[in-house]
This record gives sequence, structure tokens and C-alpha cells, in this order.
Amino acid sequence: MATEATTPIDVAFPEATDRHLKIGVGACRIKVTPGAGEKWVTGTYSDGGTGVAARVSQEGGLARITQDYHSFMPLAWFSNVPRFDLMLGGAGAYMLTIETGASESVFDLGGLPITRLAIRQGAGKCDFDFSAPNPQPMSLLNLEAGAVGLEMKNLANANFAEMKVDGGAAGYKFDFGGTLQRDAHVKITTGVSGVEVTIPATTAAKITAETTMGGLSVGDGFTRKDGAFWTEAALKGQTPVLTIEASVSLGGLTLKTR
Repeated sequence: MATEATTPIDVAFPEATDRHLKIGVGACRIKVTPGAGEKWVTGTYSDGGTGVAARVSQEGGLARITQDYHSFMPLAWFSNVPRFDLMLGGAGAYMLTIETGASESVFDLGGLPITRLAIRQGAGKCDFDFSAPNPQPMSLLNLEAGAVGLEMKNLANANFAEMKVDGGAAGYKFDFGGTLQRDAHVKITTGVSGVEVTIPATTAAKITAETTMGGLSVGDGFTRKDGAFWTEAALKGQTPVLTIEASVSLGGLTLKTR
């Protein structure tokens, strides 16, 4: 069996104000949490004995963290897979792009000053949590997901103005817990999938739901009005307001409050 190699990862915050961090990985396990230091990215990468190396590059305000599959040991995949354990810093605002393949991913982006978030998730399982409010207004959270089991928690803490979801054959859970700091608009479009949307009872939210050859399940806490489902807080005129448009084809949509 090949010896496992572990590589430290250390990326400093650039002087540039237009910062963009790109994380692009294939088959691996990746864990990302908020960091407390002044560095942009710190952590480790273990190749699991596969021979697949991590590549880190930085030019101006752009930093990339990827994997190099040019030389690897296929038999090693039967015993282990590469693993990333990363911490992201919050010393300055930046755009974040995450692209993953057949991976098991856990991301806690709580409290990080992300101005724009793009997620492209292939096969596998992926969990996102915004455990603390984003101090920076996020213009767009854009999610493109394939055959993946995806769960996103405390989405109100992401502080986005717009969220767009384009999904395929998979299962998705979207929990809009946290603190809604401003009006936000969400558009969810998925194919052969099951989609679950959970809204805190105290959040003013209005949801329009469309299912094609699928089912719609609406739990307690919603009132049908003007072709949409409203929470009690929205009916009372409370602000800010979360507006969601959900369209599911050949799948089921479940709306819940908590």
C-alpha cells in the first residue's frame, strides 16, 4: 500500500481588493470551516495514498485550490480517498466558487464575508451551513447541482439578495433559518428530485410552488393567498420578506415551518 502524503495549505490574503477564491476538487472528502486568523486559507490535504497531489496557485486577487490527477494509483481508491481540511479567513471580503465532483463535502461558511457564492456540485453528498450571519451583503448565491444529496442550513444568514438553484436528479433540503437582514428572492428549479423547504415561523415568507407530474405537501404554518403560501409573519406585514419561487418536475416539493 502506498504511503499517505499530507500537504499543508497556507494562502495569505492578497493586497488586491477584488478577491476571488476558487476551490475545485474531484473525488475526495472535503471539510471547510471558518478560521480565526488573518490568513485566507489554512489547513491540510492528505492524498490517502492515491498519489493525487493538491495544487495551490495565487495570482493577484485570485487563488485556486485544485487536485492534480495526472499521476495517481487507482488501487489506492479501494482503501482510502484524498481529504481536505480547510479553514477560510474573514479578514476581507471575497467571492467564493466551489466546484466538486463525486465527493463528500461539509462546508460551514458562517460569518465569512462572502460577496458572491457559486456552487457547482456533481455526484455525492454535500452539506452547507451558514452558522453565523454574513457581515457582507452577498449579491448572488448560485447553485448548480447534479445527482447529489444536498442540505443547506441557516440560509438566511448568507445575507444574499438573490439565490438561484438549478438541480437535477437528487434530493435537496433548504432550511432558511438564521437572521434575514434584508429582502431576499429565491428561485428553485429542479428535475427528478425531492425538494424540502423549511422556513422559521417567525420569518416573513411568501412561496409560489409549481410541480409537474409530482406532489406538493404543505405543512402547518402557511396560509394560501393570491396563489402563494404565506407565513403568518408575512400576512402581518412584517419585513424583511423572503420570496421563493419553486418549480419541481417529476418530483415532490415539501413546504414546512419550524
